[in-house]
Amino acid sequence: MHLRIGGDETMPSESNGMALQIEELYREHKPLLISIAYRMLGSMTEAEDAVQDVFVSVTKLGGNEIAYPKAYLVKMITNRILNMMKAAPRKREHYPGPWLPEPVIELGSKDDLQEHVLRRERLGYALLVLLQTCTPPERAVFVLRESLSYDYSDIAAMLNKSEAACRKIYSRAAAKVGQRPRTESESALDDSIEQFVQSFAQAINTGRFEPFIRLLTEDAVMLSDGGGVVRAALNPIYGRNRIAAFFVGISGKGSLAGQLHHVWISGQRGLILLRESRPPIAFTIEPDDDFSAIRAIYLVSNPEKLTRITE
Repeated sequence: MHLRIGGDETMPSESNGMALQIEELYREHKPLLISIAYRMLGSMTEAEDAVQDVFVSVTKLGGNEIAYPKAYLVKMITNRILNMMKAAPRKREHYPGPWLPEPVIELGSKDDLQEHVLRRERLGYALLVLLQTCTPPERAVFVLRESLSYDYSDIAAMLNKSEAACRKIYSRAAAKVGQRPRTESESALDDSIEQFVQSFAQAINTGRFEPFIRLLTEDAVMLSDGGGVVRAALNPIYGRNRIAAFFVGISGKGSLAGQLHHVWISGQRGLILLRESRPPIAFTIEPDDDFSAIRAIYLVSNPEKLTRITE
């Protein structure tokens, strides 16, 4: 893949040496940069645009001027994203119903490099949703620290802040999204999500939701993002009984008829319902702190957010 600049999918021809160097930087660091941008923005489309803008800037500067490419590019993409996020709240004020991040869905077993990076970072879709409750600086510090294991000194240099300030920012973000131990909880988290997803799949396939509903906490919440394009709940649905009524209701209308697939959704196990002549629906869940129950269900049916489904 060639870097696209000004609509031309080839690198500038006037300096082949520099073009090849920047092309190599693009190939090597693109998955990492897109992953960072996607985690902060919640939109793969915007993430790709941000990375494109960064490499346009790099091309203008010339690759020979970059002493430490990875650190330089991560700093550039982080600051580019912080500028982009200033406009995000205004856009979402007028969004019809809950706004959920754009899911990146992998149907098959193909080991796509970009999706592999998303999985490896252990920041799944549920945490991506929670990150949207953080301020832009909180998101930046949390992703750089939790996802990439950057030292606070490195994060401070990227954001032009003190180490102490970055530690405080991280603490605020962790308090909002919840902080799980890295290695100790990974297996338990994967096992619990797999169990919950299996139960959800069985409920959709059989129309019997009682066993799945019993896995929800009493104060569980369901968020449904139709984007005003398709019908969806315009407000969060709170409580086990109301969530049960919702699924029984749409199941009775045939809205859950189709082919159900177990998939990876932004690095986390989930489900995609492919429906004939109707937009698909992506489902993911968020377990509670000890992984014993489900405290949130996320349902994305906005077709504009379901274009990234790969085999």
